[in-house]
Amino acid sequence: MIIQHQMSVVEEKVEEFHLALKQYLETASAQGGCLHVSIQKLPSNFHFFVYEFWGNSNAWNSHLQMNYSKAFQRSNVDFLETPYYVCKSYKN
Repeated sequence: MIIQHQMSVVEEKVEEFHLALKQYLETASAQGGCLHVSIQKLPSNFHFFVYEFWGNSNAWNSHLQMNYSKAFQRSNVDFLETPYYVCKSYKN
């Protein structure tokens, strides 16, 4: 299962976002069922893509219920240009 997040970060909040994203990346990567997490930033602005590769939908759903995942989702409200982000999932 591949999850793609698209996030546009407020320029003044990018430092705080980086810290939250780094913590999220480290914690998510250590979870059972997480195969890989990758981050791409567009060079010309504050637009980020986060790609998460999970072994199956059960692992992904379990991840969503974890405190670190919920905390990252809540913190995004303060960091993003819009109070939501695009999240797409792709299954085999």
